[in-house]
Amino acid sequence: MTNIYNYHRYTDFISTSGLPEIEDFKTIKEAGFDIIVSLSMPTDSNMIENEEAILTDMGLPYMHIPVDYYAPKVRDFEIFRIFLDAYKAHKLWIHCTKNYRVSVFLYLYHFLKTGEEKKELLNMFWTPNEIWQTFIQKIKKV
Repeated sequence: MTNIYNYHRYTDFISTSGLPEIEDFKTIKEAGFDIIVSLSMPTDSNMIENEEAILTDMGLPYMHIPVDYYAPKVRDFEIFRIFLDAYKAHKLWIHCTKNYRVSVFLYLYHFLKTGEEKKELLNMFWTPNEIWQTFIQKIKKV
């Protein structure tokens, strides 16, 4: 798993990464993951064409929550939060292109659940830019 770009094991049930290669999804499935969640936009660079169809053919359910890197929406995070709460007993692999969006969403999810800042989740792979800092503050106030 460690060869997957910006891989991070958050809990026994949640791992995150940048965009896996198609071959990586077989390894992810063999590791017992139940659902693949993508926060990438269909227009992101290096996106896997027909990712959902490929994963479905492998027997891996797929959830897509497209999050615009340049304009994240509160609604996107709310869908993410509801999904994680609903599938907390399932093993989830969550990815976007570089694990930037995922790291912010997971940081916020953790913060709202526990009140803990866990800045290492936020800054593991990048330093959120002004767009994302504003988004973080907006979510924390909701």
